[in-house]
Amino acid sequence: MASPAVLTASILTILYLLHNFRCLARNIAAAKASGIPYVILPVNTFNICWLISYPLWLPILQRLPTSWTSSWIQFMHPEWAYLLCHKPFEDIGSDIFLTVSPGRIQLWVADADVINQITTRRNDFPKPLKLYKRLDLYGKNVVSTEGSTWRQHRKITAPSFSERNNELVFTESLHHAQALLKLWTGVNGDESRTVSDPAADTMRFALYVISRAGFGVRVLWPHEEREQDATGRNGLFMGSKPPPGHKMSYREALNSLLENIVWTQVFPKWFLAYSPFKSHKHLYTAINEWGKYMEELYEAKKMEMQSDQKSEGLDLFGALIKGAGMASEADQNNGQAAQKQTLSDSDIFGNAFVFMLAGHETTANVLHFSLVLLALNWNTQKRLQEDTDKTLQGKPISEWGYDEDFPKLFAGMGAAVMNETLRIIPAITGIPKTTMKDRPQHITLQGRQVVVPGDCHITLNGPAVHRHPRYWPCVSDGQGRSTSNDLGQFKPERWLVDAGDSSSASNTDHPVSFDDEDMRGPSGLDTSSSLFKPIKGSYIPFSDGYRSCLGRRFSQVEILAALAVIFRDYSVELAVDQFSSDEQIDLMPKGGPERQKVWQKAADRANYLLREALSSIITLQMRGNQIPLRLVKRGNERFVFE
Repeated sequence: MASPAVLTASILTILYLLHNFRCLARNIAAAKASGIPYVILPVNTFNICWLISYPLWLPILQRLPTSWTSSWIQFMHPEWAYLLCHKPFEDIGSDIFLTVSPGRIQLWVADADVINQITTRRNDFPKPLKLYKRLDLYGKNVVSTEGSTWRQHRKITAPSFSERNNELVFTESLHHAQALLKLWTGVNGDESRTVSDPAADTMRFALYVISRAGFGVRVLWPHEEREQDATGRNGLFMGSKPPPGHKMSYREALNSLLENIVWTQVFPKWFLAYSPFKSHKHLYTAINEWGKYMEELYEAKKMEMQSDQKSEGLDLFGALIKGAGMASEADQNNGQAAQKQTLSDSDIFGNAFVFMLAGHETTANVLHFSLVLLALNWNTQKRLQEDTDKTLQGKPISEWGYDEDFPKLFAGMGAAVMNETLRIIPAITGIPKTTMKDRPQHITLQGRQVVVPGDCHITLNGPAVHRHPRYWPCVSDGQGRSTSNDLGQFKPERWLVDAGDSSSASNTDHPVSFDDEDMRGPSGLDTSSSLFKPIKGSYIPFSDGYRSCLGRRFSQVEILAALAVIFRDYSVELAVDQFSSDEQIDLMPKGGPERQKVWQKAADRANYLLREALSSIITLQMRGNQIPLRLVKRGNERFVFE
């Protein structure tokens, strides 16, 4: 006779299976009624249990007969959107489709017009706020709110990113790009050394830029610290030693917090304090330490504003404080003190944190992947160098100016490299939206009405729409003919439109609408009007519509400044230490087959990692692997093959 425990377990299992069957049947009925093609999955791919255990179960499922799994197995990998790009949409024969599991109905979108409908109807298709709850580490913010609360946060934060504030971003980017070069090539700039983890260094570059441009803190690189006294907080400078009252330096707290941010998305803050893992405790300390630094900067900023002092640049804290309704003494004397404070202190800290988080990962990723892709494509890199020379006319970096030089960079090869990197490796592979429960929404798909079910999770699929042949040109072979579909390849040249070439008019001729500065972020185009202009909804690395990225122009300025600094004097190449020593390379004839064979091994490895080893936690990054690089003075390249 079965024991009570076995009997209870059996009953619970049966009830669980019956519940799942009922949920699946209900979801299938909703999918059928929608008029949208759908695929049935045995389990929600983004169920937390599946995300943790899929490396164990997926290989087993892949061994089942193909006739059982062919319709759904490709969607069981959490990174299928990046791995497969537009292919699943081609196979299904529709640019939108549903995946249906017992736990969720999810809509996948690779149609530019549908994306435009969804992003402009923000009340019908809000963000799924549950996904952003863990970002409230210090307080509510513009990312983790919706409705009237979001409008309040957005209205206060948006002015910080207006066009007039980007000069300091440009200046700081030039400074930190030069510091990054010294880290990679030595203080004198003539050392050719292997950079084993360029992703970590570009991450620090982006962190330090936003720290200064956004919060007024100049974080010193190790070689800068050796050059001046920076034992703690010295004016606006932060070094490696913690000042009195702190357990960590600003730099350590910032790096530890943002490099390990994933754990704050998995566990609540209190858990980190009691976790048996040292790394979790270290992160908990970093969270508290950075919070203390922010409180100090916040109090200093309030005192500065009360005395009516003026700050340079973005001054995010100042904008938040002013927008929240805290008047200066001068304002109070003019009768403006009656305004109610509209954001709490925790809301201000929450926005400061999310600015720091969002303001560094995308930029760092684009710079890192641009360098890798340029190392793999010498002809493109050479064209970037030539365009940089032509744009800047040999001026020393100290004479570069935002107003004069950024528009030229934004219209040239550097912008084409940036845009193409974001096209094939977007920082966010899927932009999440949702429909409210019991509130299905009608959309127009290719001239017909379909219904998005209520309580449906929606993913605007960047990798798919970015490689959709309906929206993107292929690159000419030099004889006026376009190659076969090359949209999976890194070819910035596709963005360089010949002004006399009318063949691209159908791709680029569409109305341009500027964002409302007050509610929709910075004015201006995602790409220069001098370059190829994607159809609205077909290029979404910074999202689109009312909730498009506030820091878009900030990031663009930062990336283009860094690329210009690097490629003015240097070339980037794959490091081949894993396959051959420097001494062995030196003995091989330049441009010869021996060098090409060694380089190809490094290139094959790099291409494999770019294709197979990227994964998303907050942004799409290479985790657990690195593609080492090396910077060399222009003219001293080791791997140029004509």
